[in-house]
Amino acid sequence: MVYQDKQFQSEEMFLQKIINAENVGVAVKTARLEKGLTQKDLAGNILSEKTVHRIEKGQVLPSLFTFFYILSRLELSADSFLSLLSDLFL
Repeated sequence: MVYQDKQFQSEEMFLQKIINAENVGVAVKTARLEKGLTQKDLAGNILSEKTVHRIEKGQVLPSLFTFFYILSRLELSADSFLSLLSDLFL
């Protein structure tokens, strides 16, 4: 049981190091460009292009709803997005 707690703490520290507005924005933009999408494409009918722009510039961290909407538009799982973050920033 102690091992699991230490493992969880290690994973939590890892996430805290890489999950911030700037890194998430870079990862969203990287994934969007890899998919050949414009900001308008990514925004779809739910978000504004300005919101996507602000996220990609690291000006704002998306809400949970917005984050999962973006992942669905990018056809990425949360695990895949976290892998992208770690590839880019670790």
